[in-house]
Amino acid sequence: MSGSYALERGPRVRLRLATTRDAAAIRALLERQGIEAEEVEIARLVRSDPRRRLVICATALIGSAESLVGIGAIDLDGGGEPDTLYVDDSLSDELAELLSRALIGRAAAIRASRAA
Repeated sequence: MSGSYALERGPRVRLRLATTRDAAAIRALLERQGIEAEEVEIARLVRSDPRRRLVICATALIGSAESLVGIGAIDLDGGGEPDTLYVDDSLSDELAELLSRALIGRAAAIRASRAA
């Protein structure tokens, strides 16, 4: 998950784990997408138990500032698909796929390491 990823039709993005400091940026991302999120939903993303839930942010340099351009989450105890996925659709149609693949891949690696 480390490093950055160049999107063919968009900016270079960096994937990282979400932190509590991301709450305001998540709220801003959702507002840009026309999504009204409850505070409890945002808190659930930034305060999740990393042993049970993986939450990844995508950031990109927009203008002269790093901006949160996507967030996704997947339960580590359950299924194989992300249950939360929000991206800035105006940047690239590839961003959702990148974030989804990262969540699925990292969750599978965590599950495999637990089973070993």
